[in-house]
Amino acid sequence: MKIKSFFIYVLAFLLLGPSCSTIKSPTYGPVNDENFKDVFLNSFQNKHQEILFYSRAIWYSNKNGFIFLPAGKSSVKGILVCTNEGIYFAEWKAKGVYSAEYSVKFNKIEKLRLAANELFGRVVIKKGNYNSFEILGIDGADIPNKEQTEIAYTIIQTKIEG
Repeated sequence: MKIKSFFIYVLAFLLLGPSCSTIKSPTYGPVNDENFKDVFLNSFQNKHQEILFYSRAIWYSNKNGFIFLPAGKSSVKGILVCTNEGIYFAEWKAKGVYSAEYSVKFNKIEKLRLAANELFGRVVIKKGNYNSFEILGIDGADIPNKEQTEIAYTIIQTKIEG
């Protein structure tokens, strides 16, 4: 039965995923470089933050979990970074800096949950609107990494609970 479920999810992902959304080109920047943390923090005014977690990710703006995007809506590939102060979703810019497309301090998060099934997971954050983040891992194929998603969720949850 689990094998059947697996193939149903894979088939749905392959058939519906590309037709339900448009994903902008990845803009990860030097995420694999040893000086990534310095490059990232130097892109922002508060350079004294501590990076707790970072990964390539897909951001689904105004989406709560696994609700598919309507045709014409786009998701964005970039990096998700958790610092000791909050969460950033950023894109790499041609100027050699990261630009935060989404950010929220931990004390401003209204709700947090992990949307997960057997194969995938998304960190869902509510601050006003819902935003979902699919973690891809530092390197490898651009496919969701459920284990890394669970790690990110746990770090965020721990910071919220203080």
